[in-house]
Amino acid sequence: MSNESSASEKINGRPQTPRRWYALGLQTKGALIIFYIVIGVVLAGGGFYYRAVGKVVKNIGIEHAIHQGKALGLASEGYLKLPPQQRAAALGALTRDLQKCDSIPIPYVAITDAEGKVISSAGIDTANNEWSRVAVFPVASSIAEQYGENYLVIARPVLSAGQDGKAGGVIGGIRLVVDISGSNTILSSAKRGILLTGCAIVFFAISLGYILVWQFMVKPIRSLVDTTNQFAGGNYDARSNVKRSDETGELAGAFNEMASQVGAMQKRLVEHNAELETKVDERTHELQNTNDQLVDAMRDKEQFLRAVSHDLNAPLRNIGGMATVIKMKWGGVLPEEVVTRLGRIQSNVEMQSSMLDELLELSRINSQKGKRQTVDVAEMIDALKGAFEFELQNRNIEFKVDGQLPSLCVESNRLRQVLQNLIDNAIKYMHRETGGKITVSYRVVDGQHEFKVSDNGSGIPVDKQDQIFCVFRRGDAASTKDVGGKGVGLAVVRSIVMNYGGRIWVESTPGEGASFIFTLAQEATQPTQQKEVLCV
Repeated sequence: MSNESSASEKINGRPQTPRRWYALGLQTKGALIIFYIVIGVVLAGGGFYYRAVGKVVKNIGIEHAIHQGKALGLASEGYLKLPPQQRAAALGALTRDLQKCDSIPIPYVAITDAEGKVISSAGIDTANNEWSRVAVFPVASSIAEQYGENYLVIARPVLSAGQDGKAGGVIGGIRLVVDISGSNTILSSAKRGILLTGCAIVFFAISLGYILVWQFMVKPIRSLVDTTNQFAGGNYDARSNVKRSDETGELAGAFNEMASQVGAMQKRLVEHNAELETKVDERTHELQNTNDQLVDAMRDKEQFLRAVSHDLNAPLRNIGGMATVIKMKWGGVLPEEVVTRLGRIQSNVEMQSSMLDELLELSRINSQKGKRQTVDVAEMIDALKGAFEFELQNRNIEFKVDGQLPSLCVESNRLRQVLQNLIDNAIKYMHRETGGKITVSYRVVDGQHEFKVSDNGSGIPVDKQDQIFCVFRRGDAASTKDVGGKGVGLAVVRSIVMNYGGRIWVESTPGEGASFIFTLAQEATQPTQQKEVLCV
């Protein structure tokens, strides 16, 4: 593409003015402005002067030629009154002398009688004289006209002197061709002089203007720019030393005032930042101490929980064992009420032992990390469906998987705990004799694996939905009184999900069922031959 075709740029679809002029420096712009002004003034003044000189020179030439014609007419008046033979000789000598005049070139001169007949003439190559046509002018005519660029034709009548000094009749005429090419030479010389003078004026004006622009415009602005760059570079003490009474001085004063205000604000900002950093350090130290205390408290809590669970399990096992031994040895002789109470003791011991095991498992979720491996969630769901097959068939519950399930790089037993607890809860709280349905679905949302376990059971009251994920908290008492459980399973599920950077929540309408939704962070993807493997 040529420079001409790329001269105009387009911004937002609209052609813009080329920026070449704006790229020039201020000094260059000022010099160019002065250059154009001086050139304009010199051209206008030189042209006016040249036209005036040409007009004056031309008028001088015309007046000189007219005076020559008048002088020739006066000189030839006496000769025209002589007899014809003497008249021709005298006029011939007069025309030859005039033609040889050095003051002004005369290519042709002729004198006629009263009838217009040429009596005497002189000129260059008179035999084939190109000026012969001027002889046909009427004798009484007074003519002064330019012929071409270099010649002037003069025709005047010669009058005899009458009585009392008054002019008499026409006794003849003169024909005079004057060469005015000298005037053109003078004009050419004047033109060259005007051109040389104009060039000198332009040269000195540009040089002087360039210096003046630098001294009075560019230099203070450049100083102000340097000060601005220092200020922008972080030197908030930089001030302009330009002291002038014009707009540049006002600009420098405004900049110094602004710099003083910005410097004061910067100083206050630094002080505030220092105070803020001190407060942040203090708060960070306090937060660190609080965090350390919280970590210690959590560690103590877990240790306490393990210790209590372990210490409680031992006497519970002893109690259960003693009840079993008594029942086995003396069950036949003991009263039926005692045997019944021994059975209750065994049942309570088993329930409490199971609860302690779940509490221990809850404490191990955060402290003991298992080995991760690639798990096909679809196969895991099929295995869980087989494990719950008896309950599903016995209670006429339809189990369905909606969509394709992924393969994840996780702790297999932890993911199994999550899905098993959610499916187990859905079966437990399915208060329908027929038409029960449980659905497991999956999708990816905002870089998260999202699983949903839905049922059409009794649902969960709105005021209980945020509490069911806490330890020992369950749903509505009316709907859970006949359902076994200790309120630890959903707390275990939440801890496992949080360890994988996810969250869990429930969406439920009482009487219409509930949907437990949990997410796992999608951190890595490892493709295999058959399916995509995602590590979280």
